[in-house]
Formats: sequence, C-alpha cells, structure tokens
Amino acid sequence: MKLFLFDIDGTLLTTDGAGRAALKSAGNDLFGFDEDLRTISVSGSTDTAIVQEVLQHNSLEASTANVNRYLGGYLVRLRQHLASLSGAILPGVISLLDVLAQDGQAIGLLTGNVRRGAEIKLTAHGIWDRFGFGAFGDDDSDRNQLGPIAKRRAEVALNTKFSEQDIFVIGDTPKDIACARAFGAVAVAVATGRYSLANLGEHQPDHLCRDLADTKDLLFRFGLR
Repeated sequence: MKLFLFDIDGTLLTTDGAGRAALKSAGNDLFGFDEDLRTISVSGSTDTAIVQEVLQHNSLEASTANVNRYLGGYLVRLRQHLASLSGAILPGVISLLDVLAQDGQAIGLLTGNVRRGAEIKLTAHGIWDRFGFGAFGDDDSDRNQLGPIAKRRAEVALNTKFSEQDIFVIGDTPKDIACARAFGAVAVAVATGRYSLANLGEHQPDHLCRDLADTKDLLFRFGLR
C-alpha cells in the first residue's frame, strides 16, 4: 500500500475565486478593511498564515482571537461564494481517485485549507468522503510541518507504516514541492493551478505533470503498473 496526499485548490478542483472572495468580504465585514489580497502570497500557503499576514498588513494584531474571528467569518462566506461561482473538479481527478481506491491505496489530504474549509469545498463537489484523513491549515500555520501530521494520521487510521518512498504529495505550487521535501516524500507537481510546467520544473519535483488526466501514465509513475 502507498499513501497519496492531495492538495485541494488548483490540484483537485478550482473554486473560481471563492476562497479569495470569502477572505475579502470577511475582512471588510468584520474588520473594516478593503483587502484585495494582491500583495498577499496565497497560493500554497495555509489559511492561518494568510489570515495572519492580512491582519498584519492592515496594522491589526494577528492574535489568536483575531485569527479565529477572521477564519470563522471566512468559513461562513466561503459556502455562500462557492454557491454563486463556477468552480469545478479538475480533469482526471475522479478517474484517478477511483483507480487508487479500487487498488486499495491510501488516499488523504495535505492542504493549507483549514479542515472545515476543506470539507466545505470538497463537499460542494461531492468528493469529501473520498478522503479518510489528512493534515490541514489549522494543524500548523507552517505548511512544511503538515506532512508528518498527515503521515501519522494515515498510519493510525490504517494501522500500518509508510516509508518515505511510498508517500506521494500531489500539488500545484512550489510550496507543495517544498512540503514533500520537508519529510522525505515523493513530490508530484501538476500544472493545473497558477504555476506553469516551467515554473514548477525549476523546483525539481520528482514528477512533473501537465494535469491529472492521464491515469495510466500516473499509475506508471507511481509504480502501480
């Protein structure tokens, strides 16, 4: 058995900007600032780190109380924006998840989304129940600390141990690659988000894919065929 840990935004699905819109409206409604997030590094970051940075950028204390208030407001608005925008599951995702599940592989999440945010996004597209465990942006604000958490939860849930070469981190940003490297996992970069193949290639992932559409090729790369 191998362990496959998926990022969400830009890897499994696109939300058509729902996350950014929810962060913007929560900041405006709760704290009175008009933050367009253009100066904030969002891609690949944890929700907690993003909120901390936005608060500080607007001269507010990134206290636990302020962060929790902001995240709570964001989650309420996230559901609303998802319902009004045109997000979609990305090409090949369902087929790949189906084959991995049928093959008895372990499937989880490794994402900067807080757990509730991940659940809202994936439930909106009908795939939340395909992931039995994971690590999230409210486990640690530093994405590079999330890999060992996801690994440990998978091992507890499945009562097995995974070696580093059997753990695949699949994501669309350089931060996903760095996250995989941080705990010795295999980095699989997919150019379905904001970064091109060339951009991602500069960070030397173990596998570089245009998208997840070619299930046969992916299974070969994963050593499953």
